[in-house]
Amino acid sequence: MKTLRYALPAAAALLLAACAATPEQLAQRAAAQKRYEQNLQLALAAQCDQETALLMRRQFELSEQAAPLSETDQAFRLRYIDKTNDPLFKACYQMAWQNYISQQQLQEIRYHRDYWDDYYYPFRRPLWW
Repeated sequence: MKTLRYALPAAAALLLAACAATPEQLAQRAAAQKRYEQNLQLALAAQCDQETALLMRRQFELSEQAAPLSETDQAFRLRYIDKTNDPLFKACYQMAWQNYISQQQLQEIRYHRDYWDDYYYPFRRPLWW
């Protein structure tokens, strides 16, 4: 009994330590999440305007650099701001986001219906039918 008293917390601590993520793993996950979000933004922007999507990609690449902006980078930044602040692009981009969110919600509803709805098992229909 005395050994169980010490062995159980030690085993629990060992299990928790083995399952903990390292800082490198957390950094990889954060980078992968950021890449996924940027690729999603680019895909939605490409539905509206290909040129703006390319500008957004370059802006993402420039934001990762720590070097100061050159004159060409500043000119690019002004062009990027002009393209992304266009009211027509903003409206299209917002509609693309709303469409994406609606598709995700619909997919979740379908998943719930297909895999979690028991269809009134064992009757396969409501009791009042």
